[in-house]
Amino acid sequence: MTNLTVSVPIEAQPAADQMSGFKIYLDASRRNPFVLNLEDASILDVIFAAANARSKFHPHYKENLGGLIHNLREMEARYEATLYPIQVTDIFYGYFIQFCRHRGLKDTTINVMCAQLRSVLSWAAKYNAPVSPTYTDYCIPKVKNTEIALSADDVSRITYFDVDLFYKDRRKDYRATMKRVRDMFVLSCNLFQRHSDMVRITPSNFDRNKFSISQQKTGVLAVVDIDRYCIEPKTTYKILDEYGFTAPYTATIGNYNCHLHDLMRDIGFTETVRVEGFEDGVMTSADVPKWEMITSHTARRTAITVGVDRGMNVHELRKCSGHSCLANFDRYIRDE
Repeated sequence: MTNLTVSVPIEAQPAADQMSGFKIYLDASRRNPFVLNLEDASILDVIFAAANARSKFHPHYKENLGGLIHNLREMEARYEATLYPIQVTDIFYGYFIQFCRHRGLKDTTINVMCAQLRSVLSWAAKYNAPVSPTYTDYCIPKVKNTEIALSADDVSRITYFDVDLFYKDRRKDYRATMKRVRDMFVLSCNLFQRHSDMVRITPSNFDRNKFSISQQKTGVLAVVDIDRYCIEPKTTYKILDEYGFTAPYTATIGNYNCHLHDLMRDIGFTETVRVEGFEDGVMTSADVPKWEMITSHTARRTAITVGVDRGMNVHELRKCSGHSCLANFDRYIRDE
């Protein structure tokens, strides 16, 4: 990596040192207006510099860039090259998009990473990073994601699925795991939250019938009135009591989704769903079993969709889900 010319540390400082750090910055910036010089920085250098600088105001900014950093590193390793800002052109995006598609990433994910890269380069250009005139030029065909939400009846069907009976020939620890997976999904359908927040639940998140949590992704405080907005309030309290007001299943999201797929298949969500997308720039479609479409995030879409279908106040539902933007909230509403 290229060494950056930095006159003041840009790593987040402890609260006690913030004022002294600011004094150093003021003295250095008066002598040298370009406190941070990115003239010879690679793309990854630029991303880390932007992440360190912006994380002071947006605590989760660095985390959100994780996917972009990982895929650029993979691209550098694949082609045994170091990428620089000046190389990010409209042609570069074409190769980057293809590279990410071949790695199995969805176009929506790739689109987010391209937007992040464009934003970082726009910031870096202010600190002497040489950028191409076409660094903002990329185009990914827009296709509505094939994503599903379950109905309230589907949630009840999952809630009352007898794990012990269905898996009576399986090992005891497997039955216990599948029960936890079932309860985790049902609880998520009632509390509106992402998997990253569900696994962080503690008793301190509850105050009588109110559940509140500061979301890890956005920092927004989500508040759910369990009695008013949960699909099944009694079931919600029952699960919470059983697990001591903590998450029923705290394994990684990959492990969780793997077990969740098996559970949904065994419950009987075997009807097919038409899935459309792009592969090498060509529109494709396929019929996929519904259980394959059900993931941890389906629970969040289900909570929102059922709430809207029941005629609940959208403003109040957004407080439950933590959506500050109505457009983002609307994307979670599904007809299925």
